[in-house]
Amino acid sequence: MKSYFLILAVGATLIACKDKKPPKQEIKIEKVEAEIPEEDTFQYDTLQGLYMADFGGSPIRIALNYVSGTNAIGYDLHKGLQRNIMGSVTRSGDTIQLVLSEPGDNEYDGVFTINFMGIDSKPTGSWVANNEKIPSQEFNLEKVVFDQDSESEEITMFNFADKFGDMSDTLGEYSFSKDGFVTLKYYPDEDLDWDQQQYEEIKGSWDLQGDKLTINWEPNDIFKGNRLDLTVHKYGEYEYSLKGEGEHELWMMWW
Repeated sequence: MKSYFLILAVGATLIACKDKKPPKQEIKIEKVEAEIPEEDTFQYDTLQGLYMADFGGSPIRIALNYVSGTNAIGYDLHKGLQRNIMGSVTRSGDTIQLVLSEPGDNEYDGVFTINFMGIDSKPTGSWVANNEKIPSQEFNLEKVVFDQDSESEEITMFNFADKFGDMSDTLGEYSFSKDGFVTLKYYPDEDLDWDQQQYEEIKGSWDLQGDKLTINWEPNDIFKGNRLDLTVHKYGEYEYSLKGEGEHELWMMWW
């Protein structure tokens, strides 16, 4: 009889355990709102253009041909040496920073850092050479706005290339461009006829202060100190020349 009641008790316990469901574990799912980055509406193309500065005592031009929110492409011109530059663009608030590297295959190549404050026509810049022995430079740039009125009486650096684009002297033919680039093409041997030899070329960069024109040439054997100083001289209503030391004078070429 006792065994009977024991079996009933065990059976009831098993049934009770079977009916009792384990407690449900409550899982909390936290919703994370996706962060949508603020749209960058800054017009980076407004930074494109030609800038100039004093670079260690001689003028430098930096042309920005393409600027976006991520990268920039252009070139720099200093003492007749033109180097391509390209690199990254970053923005922090109102500050836009360009870090632009020269190719690196010239001993004087380095990295430019240019800082704009919004749409800035006078950004600050610095340059660090790849060669640690070459001193770094800091400078203030200014955007060049070309004078559209090439017939203006006043000669400025903005309309200079329109009036003095092609000149010549006893050495050869000069070609001035708006970005500050100048070339001299000449025949190296005065004793040979022109059809018996080929042109050689010297590259440089020009700068105009008032009526004083300075050309800084790449290293050469023609110009002392790789420099040529000239003065703008007007001798007719629309005719000008560039006078140097002694009787050295550049004349306009008419096509």
